[in-house]
Amino acid sequence: MGDIADVTKLAGFEFTEHVVYSDEGNIIALRGLNIKNGQLILDDVKYIDGSNFSKLSRSKLFIDDIMFTYVGTVGEVAIIKENDRFYLAPNVSRIRVKSDDSPKFISHYMRTDNFKNKVIFPLIATSSQPALSMENIRKFTINIPISREEQDCLAKYFDSLDRLITLHQQKITLLTKLKKAMLEKMFPKKGTVIPEFRFSGFANAWEQRKLGEIITEYKETVDSDCTLPILTSSKTEGVILQEEHFGRKQQHDITGYNILPRNYCTYRNRSDGVDFTFNINKCCDKGIISKFYPVFSGKNSDVFFLSLVLNNSDEVVREIAYTCTGTGQKVLSFLDLQKMKVRVPSFDEQKEIATYFDSLDHLITLHQRRIDMLKKLKSACLSEMFI
Repeated sequence: MGDIADVTKLAGFEFTEHVVYSDEGNIIALRGLNIKNGQLILDDVKYIDGSNFSKLSRSKLFIDDIMFTYVGTVGEVAIIKENDRFYLAPNVSRIRVKSDDSPKFISHYMRTDNFKNKVIFPLIATSSQPALSMENIRKFTINIPISREEQDCLAKYFDSLDRLITLHQQKITLLTKLKKAMLEKMFPKKGTVIPEFRFSGFANAWEQRKLGEIITEYKETVDSDCTLPILTSSKTEGVILQEEHFGRKQQHDITGYNILPRNYCTYRNRSDGVDFTFNINKCCDKGIISKFYPVFSGKNSDVFFLSLVLNNSDEVVREIAYTCTGTGQKVLSFLDLQKMKVRVPSFDEQKEIATYFDSLDHLITLHQRRIDMLKKLKSACLSEMFI
């Protein structure tokens, strides 16, 4: 690396004497947390517009400068794509290619598992906090095609994969924001019985009902010989298959576990806090879930709609906190759940609302699957197309 690039960092005295952080401005100091998975993550940034830039010329960043984290989370790489906006912060080094080689190719090469395992990790200083010196970064060895044309072709290909991944991630972000906004508009606010936004054809006030009147428990347990797939519950992904245990259920004592049919709802009835998440099984016809997960469906109500209410209503969250028992680990029994009250519209309106949000979730899932597929493709190609 030292043969083909200039490697430097922000010196300690430069930071303490000349850098002034603020929460507003235009010029960003790139910290380690801003560099992840080959991208600049600018959700949490510090601005340095009030700093003495005449003393910070060494840390000014330009297009095609490669950022490399060298302390803590070592080995995160990203490339600068615009001038006059970024400077170095501590714990991030700058690699500026001075040869005719492609900075984009080098940045992709540095993100391969092979490079991390064989070049970066052996040079990391052994201490409580992993770190690399600038001298060790200059010792990095890189296999580079002689042809600049081949370097550019490889970089362009992997840039296109990164761009596709980013576009799908942006879609997920937009859909998630839309879902959050519509959850606020399509459910009545505290003290009201009519939401701000409704589908046409619905005008009646929402009614307050006890959950016991509109849900029914599904009770079917299994013995140790059951061959149904094992399910688990995740706050971010709902009910999912535990694929690592699929076909190896002899390792688990599943006697007395509950059966969870498709499109039935469940929740873990105990929590270290009061955060109880209600999830729908959408992944298989029937599965096995822990005995600590009551299973229920709607009774003259739509269970998808009810899961939206139970997961997103501030009033419900407060009532759960009031209803659950226990000091350390909180418990929300199914019997206590049935005593809780929720506000609901007509069954037809419930179905419309549930279908709408289910379609948003489906789009988010599709984009996430495409991201996962592209990442697997990229990982495979990085292994096959780099030495």
